[in-house]
Amino acid sequence: MPVPSRVLRVEFAVHAHATEDVGKVMQALMNIVPEELRGRLRVEKVTVEGHYSNPITRITARLEGRDAEEFLRRLAERLGEQDRRILRFMLESRYDEKSGRFYLRLGKQDAYLGEVRFVDGDDVIQLVIVLRGSPRLEKALGVLEELGLLG
Repeated sequence: MPVPSRVLRVEFAVHAHATEDVGKVMQALMNIVPEELRGRLRVEKVTVEGHYSNPITRITARLEGRDAEEFLRRLAERLGEQDRRILRFMLESRYDEKSGRFYLRLGKQDAYLGEVRFVDGDDVIQLVIVLRGSPRLEKALGVLEELGLLG
């Protein structure tokens, strides 16, 4: 019997505002997902009304289990050593032990250009890494190290 994945899923969320091309925002999301995993990505689009009655398209997607782990390994390959160190530094403030969730933000414009950059702004692709069993911070750190995300 195979060992269960240590990562339950990776959740993605991004907004396309009224002034943005939904297709380009979708392309930004697809640019961070390896081509061979895109067919297994579960994508949903919902249009909601913004504060000024403007339409906002919320795009959500998810990869589960082994696909989620593979995504994280491939993401790690795209990161430089400095990015991995930044991620290690951010871990404590971006991890919720109660839910086993690690919250990251990638630049939406960077992703559209094929780059992966962690940012703290609003124009982002949100990533939520959900770990199996809500591990303590030290164990979560170990899982992300094994996947190559931390330097």
